[in-house]
Amino acid sequence: MEFKKDEVLAERPGKVVYRSGEYCVKLFDENYSKASVLNEALNQARVEETDLNIPKIIEVTMVEGKWAIVSEFIKGKTLQQLMDEDAE
Repeated sequence: MEFKKDEVLAERPGKVVYRSGEYCVKLFDENYSKASVLNEALNQARVEETDLNIPKIIEVTMVEGKWAIVSEFIKGKTLQQLMDEDAE
């Protein structure tokens, strides 16, 4: 698949998350190890098995020579936005 950066959703040290059409792409820096990326994908896959409404992983791949986790894009507020609005 080819991904274009429609909109940057978040930037964190070592990674950037952006929307690409109906997908969300978490692109890791070159410094991220393959094991760390696969572990993060595994953790997300485990949460997918619960009743929580979270984006499903589509694939773990290389984009621009960097590891990336591609998932569904679910429109709405992020958990951080919800916590900022109502800390309780």
